[in-house]
Amino acid sequence: MEKNKSRFLKNDDGTIYDSLTSLTWLAKDSRLDLEKDVSWDQSQEYMKETNDKKIAGHSDWRLPSIHEATSLYDKSKLNKDYKGADINIDSVFPPGMANCTWTSETRGNEGQIIFYVNGMPYWYKKEDKTISHAVRLVRRD
Repeated sequence: MEKNKSRFLKNDDGTIYDSLTSLTWLAKDSRLDLEKDVSWDQSQEYMKETNDKKIAGHSDWRLPSIHEATSLYDKSKLNKDYKGADINIDSVFPPGMANCTWTSETRGNEGQIIFYVNGMPYWYKKEDKTISHAVRLVRRD
């Protein structure tokens, strides 16, 4: 029986390439990297600092669109968030991440997240930190 090939390619520089979307993701989200929740504004600062450090040799990391972030949700995949709860994101990403990610979508004082428990988008106040908000940065070559 032929083994299904993963759509994800884990790189030695801490990134993961998605062959389905042609996006490159940081393997660790901000929750894993900083060991704390971040507000939407803090996610912007995290993005700036990541770009200033040229992580993985690049300075064009950004917040994903809602569609890009949703593309990581896969009901058939199982991983663990930082509290040990089940989330539906490929195990190529290291366990211990947040259960959601901020996206680039905004409306007034709200930002949109994708929740990796059910794959649904939600709007939250940008300063809200009640459900382990984090950000997973992305770029496209």
